[in-house]
Amino acid sequence: MRSPFRRLSLQTKLLASFAIVIVLATIGGYLFINQSVNRAFADFAVRRFSLEDQFLIQVVANYYQRTGGFEGIAEILKRGPRGIPFFLVDSSRIVIFAPEARYVGRRLEEAQVKLGQQLVLSTGETWTALSYPPESLQRFGALERGFLRTTRRSLWLAGGTAAAAGLLLALLLLRQTTSPLRRLEAATRRIAEGHLDERVDLDSPDKIGHLAASFNDMAASLESAEQAKQQMIADISHELRTPLSAVRSALEGLRDGLIEPSQATFTALHDRLLLFTRLVNDLHQLALADAGQLSIEKQPTPIGTVVEGIVDAVGAELEDAGITLEEAVDPQLPILEIDPHRIEQVLLNLLSNAIRHTPSGGRIRLSARQDPGGDLVVSVCDSGPGLRPEELERVFDRFYRADPARASDGGGAGLGLSIAKALVEAHGGRIWAENAPQGGACFHVALPAPRP
Repeated sequence: MRSPFRRLSLQTKLLASFAIVIVLATIGGYLFINQSVNRAFADFAVRRFSLEDQFLIQVVANYYQRTGGFEGIAEILKRGPRGIPFFLVDSSRIVIFAPEARYVGRRLEEAQVKLGQQLVLSTGETWTALSYPPESLQRFGALERGFLRTTRRSLWLAGGTAAAAGLLLALLLLRQTTSPLRRLEAATRRIAEGHLDERVDLDSPDKIGHLAASFNDMAASLESAEQAKQQMIADISHELRTPLSAVRSALEGLRDGLIEPSQATFTALHDRLLLFTRLVNDLHQLALADAGQLSIEKQPTPIGTVVEGIVDAVGAELEDAGITLEEAVDPQLPILEIDPHRIEQVLLNLLSNAIRHTPSGGRIRLSARQDPGGDLVVSVCDSGPGLRPEELERVFDRFYRADPARASDGGGAGLGLSIAKALVEAHGGRIWAENAPQGGACFHVALPAPRP
């Protein structure tokens, strides 16, 4: 069962905590100050001797040393305006001189004697002078009690005022602190309701401001992801609609006798189905990459072996397009721990993209080198028109294709470079695109090489 305190709101919990701390601090401060005042006042009351009193004490002590008693001096002091204003206690804590005879000869406690003022005689003996009777050393008169009552009242008033001011200040601070949190909570509910464009306008350098900035980043990511999802669904629908519509039209024509069955018709249908199958396979690979479930079977592989297999695979396509392929692979490159089939798929996608965008009579350069950081970099550079700045930013986005001037009629669904990026990152590498200084686009794949 949840405790009642846990069911309270954050602001109420914080305010209650502040209130408890303030009340405890006020009470503790009052007790400490009150005790200190009482102790200091008692010490002052017991030890307060004027210069006249100190002179009289010395006179009484000298008289005792000369006469051996107090009879004469006691009578003189009793007839004075204040009577006998003090007690004298010898070194054995015995009262030897007092305003009343009943006190003489009484032995005092050591704690009581410590409250008095010491007096050293010429004989070396130490006496103690006290200003109150022994049984009332810790009690005060009406004036003293009135002063202490006033002091306690002032302490309670000051403590209550400080506590009220502290609670008010705590309430203001809590409202200022929790107000941004309430705005964040409201924005979170709006996000949960599907309003992904919701943002929190909090410009603050503290932790709550950082939290608001992180929330806005999260909301922007969610909005971007939602837009990407919707765009992907639209792109997939568009890409699937084209081959399916062509196949459906052809089959309906064959069924209705509008199209004569021929080898060309079946070949066209087969090509459409192959395109459909390739698109589904590409989507499946991207789904696996998003889920982190791409099957990567690494084994020691020389990059030169992968390049040779690729050259053999695209040789006929290059010859038909009238494009020259230049190879520049260092035979001394280290052996990589890679999945050769996956890396071959990456390089085939890059070469297919380069062939589509390289005019007849152009050239493609396939090179491999080791950069200063130790990674092995494979580059595919073409002699085409290159990439515009906006294309460099989005060239690896799914379903992204350049304008018609950069894409051929059969340019594919725009997933090849996205798949290449996913496969390279699954190997712990990176892929990027840039324009070569001499013209054309270059795609670079950096794969981690074993460290010596």
